[in-house]
Amino acid sequence: MTCFINAAGAWCNGEVAYLAWKANRIDGCLGYMITRVHETGQDAGQRRILPTWIAFTDQSNPQWLAQDASVWPVQSFEWRDLTLRRSRDQATVRPINFRVHYEIVPVGTAGPGRTPVPPSATAPFKDAEGKPRYDGTPRPLFTIGMPFVTAPIDVTHDYGAVRATFTNGILSTQNLLQQLRSAAKAHGEPAAPPNTTKGLLAVLKQEIIDPKSDIRAFLTADVLSFVRQLLDRQMNEGGELFLALYELHDPELISLLVEAVKGGKVHLILSTAGSTNPNARGTAKDERQPVVWDTENNDARAALHKAASASIQDRMFNNSTPIGHDKFAVYVKNGVPTAVMTGSTNWTETGLCTQSNNSIIIEDGGLAKFYLDFWHRLQADAQPKRVPLSVPTAKGKIVGAAPNHAIQGQELRRANMRPFGPVTLADQVSKTEVWFSPNTQATKKTDQSPMPGDLNDVYTLMDHAKQAILFLTFMPGESGKQNIIGEAAKLAKLRPELLVAGAISDPSAMPNFVRPVKGQPKPKVKIPPPSVWWPDGEDSRIAMIRATAISTPVGDLHPELLSAGHAIIHDKIIVIDPMDKDGCAVITGSHNLGYKASYDNDENLLIIRGNQALALCYAVHVIDIYQHYLMRAKQEDEERKALLAGKTPKPPSLNHGFLTTTDSWQDRFFTKQPPTILSYFLQDAAGAAPQAPPRIAAAKAKRGAKKTSSRANARTGRSKPARRVR
Repeated sequence: MTCFINAAGAWCNGEVAYLAWKANRIDGCLGYMITRVHETGQDAGQRRILPTWIAFTDQSNPQWLAQDASVWPVQSFEWRDLTLRRSRDQATVRPINFRVHYEIVPVGTAGPGRTPVPPSATAPFKDAEGKPRYDGTPRPLFTIGMPFVTAPIDVTHDYGAVRATFTNGILSTQNLLQQLRSAAKAHGEPAAPPNTTKGLLAVLKQEIIDPKSDIRAFLTADVLSFVRQLLDRQMNEGGELFLALYELHDPELISLLVEAVKGGKVHLILSTAGSTNPNARGTAKDERQPVVWDTENNDARAALHKAASASIQDRMFNNSTPIGHDKFAVYVKNGVPTAVMTGSTNWTETGLCTQSNNSIIIEDGGLAKFYLDFWHRLQADAQPKRVPLSVPTAKGKIVGAAPNHAIQGQELRRANMRPFGPVTLADQVSKTEVWFSPNTQATKKTDQSPMPGDLNDVYTLMDHAKQAILFLTFMPGESGKQNIIGEAAKLAKLRPELLVAGAISDPSAMPNFVRPVKGQPKPKVKIPPPSVWWPDGEDSRIAMIRATAISTPVGDLHPELLSAGHAIIHDKIIVIDPMDKDGCAVITGSHNLGYKASYDNDENLLIIRGNQALALCYAVHVIDIYQHYLMRAKQEDEERKALLAGKTPKPPSLNHGFLTTTDSWQDRFFTKQPPTILSYFLQDAAGAAPQAPPRIAAAKAKRGAKKTSSRANARTGRSKPARRVR
């Protein structure tokens, strides 16, 4: 029997798998059925057809109940397995460290040699009461040829000497809507109507501060365990821990820290977070009260000082310019720095649960010493003493700290004006270098500020990219000016052969954002800010998109939540050439990837070269976020275009699926296209030989699944490119 797939591959980040495959156009093909086969772990030997939710155009899925790809196939040549660890319909997560492979087979209409797709136990048409689970007539499907079996992938957090993980904190999902409605009922509150999110944000905010909440556990995934891992190690082993934190108001983490500092071995530099202006709009200048600073960290700070004031150093930047933006920890055992934890995750319930974030732990004494030395430099950089401030208002007292004019000193800045490293980690492939901020003599950036040293290195790596730059950012700066978004946009225009793809959180960070001119009348109709940036318009690929949510029902998709605060995508990630075993690089840390972070903030920016397993892990995270928001951003972009043209946006079609009932869905994949994520990952796609579905032998099942190494296979990195002349 023929296999119609030419090549396929699967890649994983420990949470989600990305699959891509090549095939010629197939007559009568209505999509692809994908089966995940568990080789090891608690589900060893089990076969899971991946769930899908989008019906054919003559069907409807109003209750958003999962079927399988055997019922509603994948009409694409790429897919994200979101249920690799997460449940398809519950807030549960499968334990880490197991191995899987995938079988991909085309399905479609009946024809010679085509066999009927058998019914799936996980995709019944009728429920226990005999009622149809979706509207419309079931469509019989037939397999077309043999499946293609991918090479196995290890689902792990371990990538040589580096461990990394990511939150599940995308709120704009139909699955989360169902979970929140169930939680609302459990709280004795009315669930929101299907076409609104009314009341669900309040439910979410209750759930994410509850340590026992399944929704909290689902959203934070393994990031919470990473964030607290070195703290747990210190408490169990008796070493010392040095932390520098920006935001701290997650109740569970505060409780852990309060207990930990009592032993005198946990040392915390806690910066300012949050401010509240008590003045109503239009308050006369002579009647204005001072802005209250540190409102976000105030309660946690008080509890920590009460527990062990000697272990806490207040680092107060109570003004609008610098921030102490770090979120790192260094573990010291027997006086020797041993490990460091960093990333983008603030120690807050929103950082853990409602934003896309990453956390990374590196076991290396040399790198840990760089971070520890920086911690001591922060400690020595004296700032004004915190002055408590309480301002009464009609709604109650605002409690925090008084304003000041604090700014980092020149000694700290001079010490940070170089990279630290490179350090070759114990895996002998990861070449690691770190920059700390502020690292400029000037204490504030201007429009004419020279490029800081850390971004000079970052831009150099971007300029030397051979094939791909993938990124996620929060708010590096406005309109792509003096930040990596502008550099990525420039490269996307200058080098059409280069794949540039990224997702952005803040609307004003989009390269096509234009700030409204003061004094101009506001439009009668609210026009959304840009959500899509195309380097050459609609004839090119979409290079950058903004995080958006479905706000108007589309087909069977209901309106979604977008955020539980300002940040949505909070990662600060760049991945360069992840398919290049020698030239790949990952850039992460707390640095917001713009000039302001280098000039104004306490930051760390970590560059890891040569660890391809880690680069692919971070690339899958970027792809997961980018592809999730892509459809939503395109929908909002269409609405924006209509409004700018003075037209009324066409109302989305309601109550139907999106899968075409003919093989015409394939047409767009066989036209000439610029580089895409799909084409980039398939250039060297590896897969097992096409074959019939394997049978897991009973004898093998009895022996037990062979335990696989959690270490990923990574190879030697190349030397770093020469820096750009500033």
